[in-house]
Amino acid sequence: MLRRALLFVSMLSAPAHAIVVAGTDPNAQRVVGSNDMFQNFDLSGVVMVNTNHGSCTGTLLSDGVSILTAGHCAAPAFGQALYTNPDIKFMGPLNNGPGTGGYVDAAVAAVLVNPGWDGDLTHGGDLAIMQLAAPAPGFASRYSLYTGLPTFPTNALLIAGFGYGGTGTTGADSINFPIDGSLRAGNNIYAGDGTIRGYSPNVFLGQFYDATHPSSNALGLVSPYSSSMEVDIAPGDSGGPTFYNGQIVGVHDFVDCMPDPTNHTLCKVPPSNTTSVGSFFGQLFGDTSVPGNAAWIASQELSVPEPATACLLIAGLTFLARRVRKKPATY
Repeated sequence: MLRRALLFVSMLSAPAHAIVVAGTDPNAQRVVGSNDMFQNFDLSGVVMVNTNHGSCTGTLLSDGVSILTAGHCAAPAFGQALYTNPDIKFMGPLNNGPGTGGYVDAAVAAVLVNPGWDGDLTHGGDLAIMQLAAPAPGFASRYSLYTGLPTFPTNALLIAGFGYGGTGTTGADSINFPIDGSLRAGNNIYAGDGTIRGYSPNVFLGQFYDATHPSSNALGLVSPYSSSMEVDIAPGDSGGPTFYNGQIVGVHDFVDCMPDPTNHTLCKVPPSNTTSVGSFFGQLFGDTSVPGNAAWIASQELSVPEPATACLLIAGLTFLARRVRKKPATY
């Protein structure tokens, strides 16, 4: 039986920590410090995305005003009513851990949903952009899109998000790792595109492998990825980034599993007496392809400014205001 889970956390339920890890301590991969660095990469442009409907993750694009996230974080599908009261939170330079401050709120002026988002996570169009009412804080890193060939890279990726924490053995844990604004990160690879599961080629698939349990090699890879920094995505990571060479190559979408009647570890259902919501060893994760949607994403960004002078900044804000008035909270 196929099981899929939206990586979206209702604000009415327990909020969430980020990323399920292969090791025994989810806190070991928390992104902290004055510059939000992880493996020498600046993650200060990865943000929390909250609406009246739930909590997600997003990423600041090169124009400094566009936040790329999942379509299901903005609306049930293209053409349907938007979720309301969107709020963006940046991890400020003073953020050294939970409760220490440094988070900067940013208002959203417009929400743009990809016409390819039809409500089905496996169709490869689950994207939205939230345009800020003013340029992002200067400390926040801006990121470009990966558009290279092959369609997806096959070497190690950097994966980040604000969703539930946990381990591959326990799964995502909403009680022991509730949201405190922590960003977590780690590594994994894409094993193929969605066609290996009958999905769109604009879905990129990976798996959460445990070297001590060969049955968790759900896709039967000859050389499955295994690392002490290996991670899986979890609820609340929706819309978060997968980076390759510093560029966004995928946007977190769903978790999945391969049904196997002789090996239930490949499609493990959380026991009723646990707080887990999935993301176990042996499960798959799905990202929406950035290369496959790059034209739409780029068309929604504002022109990237030349060196920041006061005049150019004012001009950019004026252009944004005009665009918002022309197309407020549109799809």
